[in-house]
Amino acid sequence: MSKEIKFNEVKGVLTDIDGTLYFKGTPIPGALETLLKLREIGLKFIFFTNTDSKSPKTVLNILQDYGFNIDKDEILTPIIAIKEFLSKYPDKKSYLITTEEVAEEFQEFPQVMGSEIPDFVIIGDFHDNWDVNRLNVAFKYVLRGAKLLGMQGNRFYLDSNGEPVIDTGTFVQMIANVTNVTPKIFGKPSREYFLQALEKLNLVSDEVIVIGDDLESDIQGAINANIKAILVKTGKGQYYDPTKVKIKPNLVLDSFSSLIELI
Repeated sequence: MSKEIKFNEVKGVLTDIDGTLYFKGTPIPGALETLLKLREIGLKFIFFTNTDSKSPKTVLNILQDYGFNIDKDEILTPIIAIKEFLSKYPDKKSYLITTEEVAEEFQEFPQVMGSEIPDFVIIGDFHDNWDVNRLNVAFKYVLRGAKLLGMQGNRFYLDSNGEPVIDTGTFVQMIANVTNVTPKIFGKPSREYFLQALEKLNLVSDEVIVIGDDLESDIQGAINANIKAILVKTGKGQYYDPTKVKIKPNLVLDSFSSLIELI
C-alpha cells in the first residue's frame, strides 16, 4: 500500500465503532466533536462493525445514546451483510449459532428442523448460551455438506472492561479446520464487506479511508479492498507495536479525534 494519504481527495470514511468511537462504555475523547466537524465539511460516513451479538438497531441505539448523530442507513454490521446474502436463497435452510437477540433478526429465513441437514451453518457470537454442544451440532452438519458461514473473522475482542474474550472468528476457524472446509466470512476482514460499505457510500476506494483500532480486521480488511487505512491507538490499537507486526497501516493516529488535524 502507498504510505501517502491525500486528505484533500477524501470524500468518505469507513469507521470502526467499538474501540474507535467509544471504549469501555464511554466515547473516545473528542470523537463526538470530530464527527460533527467532519460532517460539516461534507464527508460521508459508514459506521461498520464486527459486532454480531447485537441487532443493527441496538448498535445504532448505543451510538445515539452516546450522543453520536448517526442515521440507521449509515450502519453496516455482519447481520445486515448475511441477511442480504440469505435473501438470494429464500428456499435454503440454516442452522444458527447466535445470541437470542440476533436469532430474532433471522426469523424470516427458513431454519432447519428435526433431522434435516441445513444448507448453511451460520456461526456468530453466542456468549449468552456458550454451549459447546451447539458447535458440535454445527460440526456434524458441515461434515454432511452444509456450507459454513462466519458472521465475522475476529479472533478475539475486548469486553466492556477491556478484557480479551474469544470471538466468532476463532470458533469459525475451529469448525473449518476440523472439517477441512473454507468458510465464507461476512464481516471484517472480508474484502466483500468493505466493498459493500463502499457501495453504500457510492464512492470508490481512492476516495475513502478506513479508520479503526484492529490491525487484523480493520487494517487488513482495508488492504484486502485496496483502501488506505488509519490505525488509532485506542481500543485494541493501544497495544500496537510496529516492530512485532507485519500488517502496516498507512498512518497511525492517537485517536479518532486526531483526524480533524489532517482533514
